[in-house]
Formats: sequence, C-alpha cells, structure tokens
Amino acid sequence: MTPFWAVLPFLVYLLGIAVVPIFFGHFWEKNRNKLIVALLVSLPVFLYLSSAPHGGALLGRTALDYLSFMALLTALFTISGGICLRGALVGSPLVNTAFLAVGSVIGSLVGTTGASVLLIRPLLRANDRRAYATHIVVFFIFIVSNGAGLLTPLGDPPLFLGFLHGVPFTWTLRLLPHWALVNGALLALFAVIDRIQFMRERRLPRRRSHTPAPLVVEAAGRLQLQGTLNLVWLAGMVGVVFLVGSFGERYLGDGVLRAAVQIAGTLLFAALSYKTTRPEVHEVNRFSWGPVIEVAVVFVGVFVTMIPAMSFLGERGSTLGITKPWQFFWASGALSSVLDNAPTYLTFASLATGVASAAGGAVLSPDNLGALAAHPVGRELLTAVSCGAVLMGAVTYMGNGPNFMVKAIAEQHRMRTPSFLGYTLWSFAILIPIFLVVSHVFF
Repeated sequence: MTPFWAVLPFLVYLLGIAVVPIFFGHFWEKNRNKLIVALLVSLPVFLYLSSAPHGGALLGRTALDYLSFMALLTALFTISGGICLRGALVGSPLVNTAFLAVGSVIGSLVGTTGASVLLIRPLLRANDRRAYATHIVVFFIFIVSNGAGLLTPLGDPPLFLGFLHGVPFTWTLRLLPHWALVNGALLALFAVIDRIQFMRERRLPRRRSHTPAPLVVEAAGRLQLQGTLNLVWLAGMVGVVFLVGSFGERYLGDGVLRAAVQIAGTLLFAALSYKTTRPEVHEVNRFSWGPVIEVAVVFVGVFVTMIPAMSFLGERGSTLGITKPWQFFWASGALSSVLDNAPTYLTFASLATGVASAAGGAVLSPDNLGALAAHPVGRELLTAVSCGAVLMGAVTYMGNGPNFMVKAIAEQHRMRTPSFLGYTLWSFAILIPIFLVVSHVFF
C-alpha cells in the first residue's frame, strides 16, 4: 500500500503552482527557478520509488509519458505558430462569433493550445479599435482555450494523458453532446453580449480604452492565410498520433519502442514546420519558445510527484466517498479550476479505477485506463472526469496553460484583460450555471 506521506509532495507542488506566482511573482518568472522547485519537490518521491517494488518501472513509464506529452505540445505549438491569417478584418459581432465557432471545432484537432495561438492574434487585430473588448478575451478562453478540446486526445492535455494510459483515440467522441451543449450555450451568450456592446459603442463618441502596441503592419484587402504548408505537417502529425495510438501496441508493443516512434514522429513534423515557415510569419505571430519551455520545466515536477498519488487513489478509491458520476464531475472540475487540469484528470481517473473495481468485474489498474473506459461503471465515471477536467479548466487563469498564454498575448496587444479575481467573477457568473445544467442533464 502506498503511504500517505508519499502523496504530500504532489499536494505541496500543486499548491505551490497556485500560490507562488501570486505572492512571489518575480521569483516565479524565471524558468530556472521553476525547475529548481520542481526538482526539489520531486526528490522525496524519486527516493521513495527507487526503493519501492516496481518503482523503477513506474519512473520509466512516467518518463515516457512526459516526453510524449511534451512532444505533442511542442508540435502543436510550433505548427500553429507557423500559420497566420492576415488582411482586413472588422470585429463585428458576426465576425467575432464566427471566430469563436471555428475555434470550438479546430480546438479538438490542433489542441486548445494550438487553436489559441492560431486564432487569438487575428481576433485581437480585428477588434483593435473596439472600446469594449474585455468580454472577447474572456469568452475566447472559455471556448477556444478550454471547451473546444473535448472531442479528441489532441484537444486538451488531460485527454492526451488518458490516451497515453490506454483510452482509445476515438473514445472521446462520446463527449460530443457535452461539447455541443457547453460551446453552443457559450456561443449564443457571447453573440448577445457582443451585440449589446457593439451597439453601445455606436451610440458613444469613438474612443479607445487602450493604446496600441507597435505591431507589424497588416496588408489591407482580402484575407490571406499564410503558412498553409503547415496544414500538411499538422495532418501528418495527427496521422502519427492516431496510427501509433491505435495500432502501436499490436506492432510495436506497449513500451519504449512505441513511445519512441510517437515522439520522433511528432517532433519530425514540428521540425519540418519550423524549417519551412518564413521568418516574417513567425514575426507577425511573435513566435518564441518561452511558453513551451515554461510548461516543460513545471511539468517535470507534476509527472514525478503524481505517481504515488495515483497509486494511493487507485488503492483506496472506494473508501473516499466519491462514487457517483456527478461527484466525479464536480470534484475533478473544482480541482482543475485552481490547479492544472492534466494531473487532476489522472488523479481522479485513478480514483475511478478503485470505485469501478469495487462495483464488480475485473480489478482495474490506474496504468490501464482503457479497461476503465470499457467498464460499464468506469466509462460513466471517466466521462464525468473528462468533462470536469477539461471544461472547468476555464474557471480561473490557473486551470489550463492556454489561459495565461491568451491573457499575455492580449496584454501585448494592449487589450484590457480582467485581473485574476475579475476573471473568476466572469467565470462564476457564466460558467457555473452552464455546468449545473451539464451535471443535471448528463450526470
């Protein structure tokens, strides 16, 4: 049995991710400091696993998961950063709603990170002269940076980690009704709010609520999509992930070779994208490796410290009082709203294996979530965990990586964004009622 003390580094690290940036922002700005904190907190877990039965194997499996996770994220970030929509756009309610609607679809194809990077800059440029545009950034985070990623493992890091742990690639398509309800409601509400704000601006003298930052001058005229070759690289990367995930175990085994092929394939298309994208496209998109490096150093600690936490929950799942799908939805969502949603997903998926095992049938393992997805009780629990982790990552800026990324890009463009508390008030007023409906209808 996993001792409780072995879970403490995981809890301490997640709390640190939430609190340190608020109270020690200058210290947390440097990736070197983030890495030092991650390694220090991970050290007790590393020592514990080094002496525990099968601990070395768990560390090796986690290392492969981490490398696969980072390879996918890097590839999505690189390829989407090489695509740029340029030309004359006017941020009318129709155009803005269309942007968000497109983002709600492609988020599951290029990931919420990729869709956010791809769409936020042209949307900001289109609304550069809007006096009231804060709601545009807020709803972009709600829809494109979070809710859009619910349909495939490529969409959001939690679902990709589930895929790495055995959930079939197409299993998440069962979440289509949940995706449609949440994103449909948000799009309808945004269209109404943006229309009201747009008409409000037309009744007032034209003014600006911000000062524009120096930007690369946009060419007037028809819209142009630059970097279209990256769509080929994107299709190739998706093909690699799908083929290796669907047939890799049969032909490559469920081990190092399979992971190596997936990592090499995704990074190959990332390299092709970077080499074939013209520098001026990267300049317009203000492309840099900073966000990827930050995620890489932070998630070193997450992946190591979550190993005993997952084992602990898997062993004691039926005794913690969380047994119903609606409880999993709200519990996983509540944690995802204040901490990163990727480890939250694995934590509650591990808890679900214990609950499903106690309900009857074969004893399930947190290392094989594919069996949980096929279990008559487990699949309902995993559905609730998937929806909670992905959707409620939008409740605060800390819930999902793209949230902070979009906020930073908007501030680069001198677009007014809510404070941490202000954004949370927006999300509680808009998202929580929608999630109550989701809970009532589906769980």
